Amino acid sequence: MQSLVRTALALIVAIGALYLYDTRHRRIDAAAFSIQNSVTLGREIWKGKVYTASEVGDIMKMVDANTDPFPTLNGCAPLVVLWLGNSQLHFINQAKSGDHLAPYWLRHAVKCPDQTLPLGVSLPNANLQEHLVLEHYITRRLPVRMILLELCFDNMREDGLRVEFKESLKSDERDSLRANRDTKSILETAEAEWQKGGGNDPANSGSGLTGFAQQSLEDRLDTELSSLSPLWNERGTLRNYVLSDLYYLRNYLLGINPSTVRKMIPPRYERNMQALTAILRDAAQEQIEVIGYVAPIRQDRPLPYDGVEYARWKSQLAALFVQNHAQLLNLEKLVPSNLWGTYHEDDVDFMHFQGPGHQIVARALLPYVENAEGASQ
Repeated sequence: MQSLVRTALALIVAIGALYLYDTRHRRIDAAAFSIQNSVTLGREIWKGKVYTASEVGDIMKMVDANTDPFPTLNGCAPLVVLWLGNSQLHFINQAKSGDHLAPYWLRHAVKCPDQTLPLGVSLPNANLQEHLVLEHYITRRLPVRMILLELCFDNMREDGLRVEFKESLKSDERDSLRANRDTKSILETAEAEWQKGGGNDPANSGSGLTGFAQQSLEDRLDTELSSLSPLWNERGTLRNYVLSDLYYLRNYLLGINPSTVRKMIPPRYERNMQALTAILRDAAQEQIEVIGYVAPIRQDRPLPYDGVEYARWKSQLAALFVQNHAQLLNLEKLVPSNLWGTYHEDDVDFMHFQGPGHQIVARALLPYVENAEGASQ
């Protein structure tokens, strides 16, 4: 009898949780649709072609869609600018109608917008190891003339390649990465992690069945259940909501908030600095100009960084860029305090600014792109 009661209670809790998270998911989708803030998803379009993307698979599709060479028109030669960043590049805090991402404003400001392609390539919490792999992938497929590289101190704590690379990198693309010393070590380390942890990813839940007849049966069953039940089809999204809430609960219990100082993790920091060195070295070999910039960060609150570590990082950046004949800009104070916002129940947002902030960043980088544009005429 007790086992039946426990089972019944578990079912009630499970059904209640599913209803709660499904309702929340639909409410968030409806709100996003109502204010037409699709730009927060990292997607800008020029004459039918996407030129910003914020997921690994979408980035690679975007690159494939832009491989056709631009013609030289009205004295304007093609100019491909690879803009690498984190979510600051693809997210607009408190988005309003008429807001756009920085690559949009850059493209609209140049002399030859049809021949200038500011390719916005960003990932949430992107680290420099991921930037290196994306740089290598894209510069081998597009005639990139310039790289705009956002540099965020917080992302120096991130490490490795996210699992989406596993699904998106084809075998020949992995072979190309293995042929390069720097990208080879990053890829092989990531593959070892994917091998150990693939079963924790909903998208790879059947990876252990590869080569067995059961995989085909389970794939067919999954497809049928997805067509019959929206909840089943959305289980990955719902799982992300649960994990997100657990993350915020953990922070609440431990007293962690956006202003909490984040200490650097030395091994990860070193791997990311090595990746940055590799990006600069590879760009020089490919005759690609690099403009790096220290990312804007909110200034009306104490920074969530250790001051000594942050200052040392900026000093190391300056030396590294000089050594590799690249330009480094410090834009950390560029966006004024009134253009920042909040997230998740009014937590202070240090990373994402409002729509006009994207225009300000575009204007700061415009002269460098215009110089490259003029040199290509």
